[in-house]
Amino acid sequence: MAADVPELPDIDVTGAHPARMYDYYLGGTTHFAADREAADKVLAVLPEGRDMAIANRAFLGRAVRFLASQGITQFLDIGTGIPSRGSTSEVLREIGPRGPGGVCR
Repeated sequence: MAADVPELPDIDVTGAHPARMYDYYLGGTTHFAADREAADKVLAVLPEGRDMAIANRAFLGRAVRFLASQGITQFLDIGTGIPSRGSTSEVLREIGPRGPGGVCR
């Protein structure tokens, strides 16, 4: 690896991670067998879990669109999630330029 490029840590794909499980619930592609197995166990006792994740993501989209329409141009999205469908940044790219400099951040 080049001297100016940091070495990336190994990703443990043998254990489930909540962010990758959430991606699985949303129908994304950034998950591994351990994530799918754990998520399916959750869905076995909470069958509405996938619908809940989808509803949560839909609310996020509505909230971001509303706030942007009210002039908000800076968004801070905190979490351990991975950028899956309907993420804050994806919604902002969809609605186009806003604010000073023409960009939502």
